[in-house]
Amino acid sequence: MKTVVIRSMPFKRMILMSMMLGCFTYASAQKIMGTQGLMNIPTADMYPHKTFVGGVDYIASGLTNYDFPVYNYFIDFTPFPFVELTYRSTLLKLKEELPSDSYCEQDRSFTVRLRPLKEKDGTCLPSVVIGSNDFFSYMGHSYFSAVYGVVTKHFHVNGCGTFGLSAGYFEKIAKGVVYDGAFGGVEYSPECCKDFRVMVEYDTKGMNCGFEMNLLRHFNLLVYTREFNKVCGGVSYQYTIKY
Repeated sequence: MKTVVIRSMPFKRMILMSMMLGCFTYASAQKIMGTQGLMNIPTADMYPHKTFVGGVDYIASGLTNYDFPVYNYFIDFTPFPFVELTYRSTLLKLKEELPSDSYCEQDRSFTVRLRPLKEKDGTCLPSVVIGSNDFFSYMGHSYFSAVYGVVTKHFHVNGCGTFGLSAGYFEKIAKGVVYDGAFGGVEYSPECCKDFRVMVEYDTKGMNCGFEMNLLRHFNLLVYTREFNKVCGGVSYQYTIKY
């Protein structure tokens, strides 16, 4: 692979801030929906085999079908190297008879992801994942319902860092309204701090940019903005069973 020299000076301050926050390991993606991904889109990467992830997120108004911010919590597990399962619950305030700031309802949904092809270093083969957000939503009212396919490929540039490119397509099902159409994104981890990622994506509705870092080996922190006028974020705990 041809080596390309890319100057990363714009990220220096962000990198120094992340290094001051503690001890780091390799950063794992924490998509706002709980699965592997960038911010609001999935990628074809997967957590290591036998990994549990649990977390909470804040999603600003305008990124869902609601005119108010929502919160979710999730549990993710990778029982096999090519299978990822996620349960999430999104807290909503929909009952008019209750105070406007009362989150009294929950939108429960499941995600299943299968990876038929895994990326191989030194080749042009990308990872490929097929996934479904709440495939059985016709029994309920999940607004995140969709099926999708996504491909991801990483490129390492000597002396600079690693870039990841992802592209895919959502096909909404049932009452799904959040995801519909083509999506894609780019991520960058500097050579000197692999725990820190800068990300830019298009999630079928708008552009997002943000960063993610890993703290104390098990905690992941995600912060991003929708076109610099909406701020979202989340924190998760990750643990891989070793036996």
